[in-house]
Amino acid sequence: MCRGVQNPLRGLFLRNYLLQSTRTLLPDSPDLNNVDVNDLPESDKEPQECDGTVSDAVHFVLVNFAEMNKLWVRMQHQGPSREREKREKDRLELRILVGTNLVRLSQLENLTEEMYVKEVLPSILEQVVSCRDRISQEYLMECVIQVFGDDFHLATLNEFLQACGDLVPEVNVKNILIALIERLAIFASNPEGKGIPDEIQLFDIFLNKLRTS
Repeated sequence: MCRGVQNPLRGLFLRNYLLQSTRTLLPDSPDLNNVDVNDLPESDKEPQECDGTVSDAVHFVLVNFAEMNKLWVRMQHQGPSREREKREKDRLELRILVGTNLVRLSQLENLTEEMYVKEVLPSILEQVVSCRDRISQEYLMECVIQVFGDDFHLATLNEFLQACGDLVPEVNVKNILIALIERLAIFASNPEGKGIPDEIQLFDIFLNKLRTS
């Protein structure tokens, strides 16, 4: 039914309704193919009926995210050119509908760093870069920074910075980088945190990316 809706605004709200309706139904059990059973709590080692794993939830939300972003971008190209500013304003008011998909991914308790590195972030960045839309790219890159954990950002710093260099020229990359640096600075200065590992040289990573971009 979601795919059959041609109007992008209606499709956007329909897919948001789908996401909200399945909020408590998404499976969030560990993917036993990606974890050591000995590391699981005793309750998770017992044989259970298979209702899906966190991998199934990740796939579902990523597909929904991609479709919602496409619908959101399509809104920009519908209607006369004289209403361009109005469409941009309308789209900005609806951005949270698309971003909710990323929030839902970040709330999955059994989303591992490996899954984020190999599947989640690559899928998000592919959609962001390929849409070639300034509003979408600016919002979603900052959304990634805000909703996912610091450990995930440290593990994918090079990939994220590479994607920043692939955004359309109209995107304010400076604001995106500032948001990322501020997030990591708070993490590094937290006296109760574990800090940034010595092997991750943030200054060198940022400097190299700036030189090659």
